[in-house]
Amino acid sequence: MGNLASMQISRRDFLIGAGATTLALGLQRLQPQLGASAAAAADAQAVGGPPIYRTWEDIYRQRWVWDRVAKTTHTRANCVSACSWNAFVKDGIVWKEEQNAVYERPRTDVPDFNPRGCQKGACYSDLEAGHTRLLYPLKRTGERGEGKWERISWDQAVTEIADKLIDAAVAEGSESIVHDHGTTNAGYGPETAGEMRLTDAIGATVLDSWSGVGDMPMGCVQTWGMYNCEGTADDWFRSDYIIVWIGNPVYTRIPEVHFMYEARYRGAKVVVIGPDYNASAIHADMWMNIKPESDAALGLAAAKVIIDENLYKADFIREQTDLPILVREDTGRFLRQSDLRAGGADNLFYFWDEATGKPVRVPGCEGDGGRSLALGALKPALTGEFTVKLAGGRQVQVKPVFERLRAQLADYTPEKASQITTLSPALIRQFAHEVAAANNAMIFASWGACKHHHSDLFQRTMILLLALTANQGKPGSGLRVAAWWALDGQEKMTGSKMSTLEMLRIIPKAIRGLTPRDYEDLYTQHSEKAPNTPLMPFLYVHGGYRELWSRKDLVDPALPRGMDEYMKLSIERGWTKVHPRPDRRPRALIFTGSNPLRRWPAPQYAKKHLFKKLDCIVSVNFRMSTTTMYADYVLPTAGYYEQHGIKYAQSYVSYVILSDQAAKPRGEAKPNWEIFALLAERIAQRAGERNVGLVRGYNDEPLDLTKAYDHYTANGHYDPRDPQDPVKLIDDIMSNSPSVGNISGAEAVRLGAVRIVGAARPSPIYQTCSDYDPQDTHWTHRWFVEGKVPWPTLTGRQQFYLDHEWYLEAGEALPVHKDPPHAGSKYPLRINGGHTRWSIHAIWRDHRFMLRLQRGEPVCYVSPLDCDPRGIQDGDRIRVHNDAGEFEAIAKTSPSVRPGEVIIYHAWEPFQFKNWQGQQDPVEAPWKPIHLAGGYGHIHYRMFYGSPGHSPRGAPVEMEKA
Repeated sequence: MGNLASMQISRRDFLIGAGATTLALGLQRLQPQLGASAAAAADAQAVGGPPIYRTWEDIYRQRWVWDRVAKTTHTRANCVSACSWNAFVKDGIVWKEEQNAVYERPRTDVPDFNPRGCQKGACYSDLEAGHTRLLYPLKRTGERGEGKWERISWDQAVTEIADKLIDAAVAEGSESIVHDHGTTNAGYGPETAGEMRLTDAIGATVLDSWSGVGDMPMGCVQTWGMYNCEGTADDWFRSDYIIVWIGNPVYTRIPEVHFMYEARYRGAKVVVIGPDYNASAIHADMWMNIKPESDAALGLAAAKVIIDENLYKADFIREQTDLPILVREDTGRFLRQSDLRAGGADNLFYFWDEATGKPVRVPGCEGDGGRSLALGALKPALTGEFTVKLAGGRQVQVKPVFERLRAQLADYTPEKASQITTLSPALIRQFAHEVAAANNAMIFASWGACKHHHSDLFQRTMILLLALTANQGKPGSGLRVAAWWALDGQEKMTGSKMSTLEMLRIIPKAIRGLTPRDYEDLYTQHSEKAPNTPLMPFLYVHGGYRELWSRKDLVDPALPRGMDEYMKLSIERGWTKVHPRPDRRPRALIFTGSNPLRRWPAPQYAKKHLFKKLDCIVSVNFRMSTTTMYADYVLPTAGYYEQHGIKYAQSYVSYVILSDQAAKPRGEAKPNWEIFALLAERIAQRAGERNVGLVRGYNDEPLDLTKAYDHYTANGHYDPRDPQDPVKLIDDIMSNSPSVGNISGAEAVRLGAVRIVGAARPSPIYQTCSDYDPQDTHWTHRWFVEGKVPWPTLTGRQQFYLDHEWYLEAGEALPVHKDPPHAGSKYPLRINGGHTRWSIHAIWRDHRFMLRLQRGEPVCYVSPLDCDPRGIQDGDRIRVHNDAGEFEAIAKTSPSVRPGEVIIYHAWEPFQFKNWQGQQDPVEAPWKPIHLAGGYGHIHYRMFYGSPGHSPRGAPVEMEKA
């Protein structure tokens, strides 16, 4: 027996020994399964052969083995960059991913796209196997949000959910079933088709969250009748003056931003306009540290300089804008044909022709019937005052819009704008001169430029600057927000069909060739019968937010009526859709991947009011989110690498990116396509077993729930039980899409990245309004500028003057600067921020690798000048609060933050905060009532267009040491 004393070891020796043991066990795990040759090598080593392990590199050599490589992407992450990845699969598990460098450049004088990807995509395989992963159907057993669950079978889950949805439809109509897809939301393929087909089959209300997430470029809609304004990112390289305005592409456009900075090597100047010295400003040639929410004042002052110094392009604005159109001095409204003769059209407008000295019809306006805005021999006057005789014989004075604009700009001298923006007059003049002198100027103002109360005024001003300088419709120019590639075969996704009457309406237009305005009209007609409801009005009526948003201090003081009256008038006039209708209540909520209680403003109101109305809340997700914690049922969906999909195709890169099913779903998770098929099948089955007759569907039309599964499967065309059924749907989409060469679904999945080869049918969402050339970079709006196609607006031109009654009352007929409603708040600080660098929405927010790249918990960036008087030091926990709510976070003091700001980047999960009070709790996000306007040309609601937006930036708060 040995001496016990000799067995004692030091702590250091113990750690060394433990480390060696761990390494040995790790090497054993990493060793591939022994084949014949490996077994022979092992035998050889046993009898004195050469060792298998020689150096540390052998660890990686043994680890770097795989069974196959699948082409994948992150389909529903709502990351607009669409990057293709190689997923390395070993023993049925994706253990590593690598960027797939397959992108060809269209021309040799621009940089290529390779490689594309970011740190989030590079660690998704770890996230997919992480601690927040949902593996089994769950049923709530405690209170909502308490975290008490029971694991149940799929059969029990879909049966109980089906019965509750049927109960809701019987009691209140199918509109009482509400679906929210929010962010982390949609793809082009089976990963999204399932929920779209189910909601269509059961007549559910679908929340229109485009505006609801704060991503609606209302200023573009107001000016252009559409908002698609982007091309390929390599076209940025062809700009010589790049303005990043309310944006941070170093954070949000990681795969594309290199084109901006590479453009500097060929002489381009990069200007960043924003209050904080962010990661993008570091790389700029000029940073304009503007006061938050004063952006319109800067743009208008620059416009004044350009006009006063005669730097504008007169011929361009005569043809492409409404600036020459005549406006009556007595009413402030456009001169219309209905003014000049009895029975005249209300949508036909006039120029003053300098050649003839008479008013002439505006070619291409809505009432003109023409299909071109070309002026020919006309020379519309931009200046002057003229007299016209009305139908009753009375004479009135009229002026071009340009004259009214010049008069309004008198209030925006650089000196006056300096007092608003805090920028020096000299800097404002320099900016104006540089924009006017640029050959190809572009403004990058993406989704962040949509999230302020008066974002529409910012955007209208940006477009005005570009129009005055003719920086549109040519390479490297224009406002850049977003556009998508269209796949004609996508109509296979929803299962919706066009009626005979709708077909008859389209045929005459199709014969002559559909214009953007025709597509807008058809889209409006479709929206009238589609079960979509804008999120903000829905929350106002059903979510309990009326008590917040009807407060007088949250409404623009220039408006003549309160929020309640605007809402009432808009609903009565049919301008705003709210479903379920106001006299009914929502009874069920289904959300797929989204996270409403993380995203919605002041979510405590939704928990207090909306959630108490709901009999059933269903979360379909692959990870446990805050809102999922409040669900009644949780259905675990497959991860991005575990199901087939088509990444939605934003136009930054000229490829459509697809995802193979690299591995089988973990646990009992199922692909989205199968989950919603199970629900459709069980709803149909239970409706039959319960003898449920016709229920009230959308708009109270009769709906037969026993047909739900037939609708879902296209009467047997699809069989969701077949593992290859998603590939069949992908084939239906891709092989019917000329824009990708009608490639087969199987081949598209094999390649993972399919190049755009031509144009698809235009649509209001999926179009760039330019013909496509695979041998060139792609830029937007060529149809209008080169082809002289009328813009889809009331006037047929870029319309800066909106003579809608509500806009005239608000003083916003022309773009102006306005302080937000909270400008006079008793709270001195303002919450600002942007999209985070370390997550796509909340998906990666609690991931271990991403948390290691930051402080590991919610953090606010604050100025030392604000911290010192409050006794706050770097690393202190602070309480940020106002009357609506509060949250606590860590203070990160930074001199790059403008005093008066509290910057917190988005998407922290509320469960990462004390008491689950997240960063949205104090965000009241009042929205503009005039965005409920309708009945005016292009100013009206249609699906994914023209509705009030979520404005999470600029909430007034105070902070103190917690």
